[in-house]
Amino acid sequence: MRRLVPVLALSLAACGPGVYTRAEVVYAEPVQYVYVAPAERVVVVTREVLVRRGYVVYRVEQAGPNRVIWARRGDDEVVRVFVNPDGQRVTVRGLTEVRDRGKHRGWVRKGHAEEVVADVDVRLRGEGGAH
Repeated sequence: MRRLVPVLALSLAACGPGVYTRAEVVYAEPVQYVYVAPAERVVVVTREVLVRRGYVVYRVEQAGPNRVIWARRGDDEVVRVFVNPDGQRVTVRGLTEVRDRGKHRGWVRKGHAEEVVADVDVRLRGEGGAH
């Protein structure tokens, strides 16, 4: 139980009103998918999937070798996909956040962007990049 308390505290602190979930919290979670493919290819496929699903990709951040693809659908939903090279492999995690129009008026974490990351997985597996 000791171990759960610091993780829970970190999760709650990272999801405060008015801000997005911090990337450090997302990186602490288990990896959703792993590929043997260039990171840039994963970014291109992710952008294509997001656009096809009705999202507008408005930012691709680069922090060292890592990429974060930001996309939104309307004014109330944001998806971030985290692409991280790890040796010869690339790990992918996704996150969906929605606008909280209630008391806090910020962003609330909705889930892991499963539908987007699953579509990326199908495309990359078709190319032979999944591990």
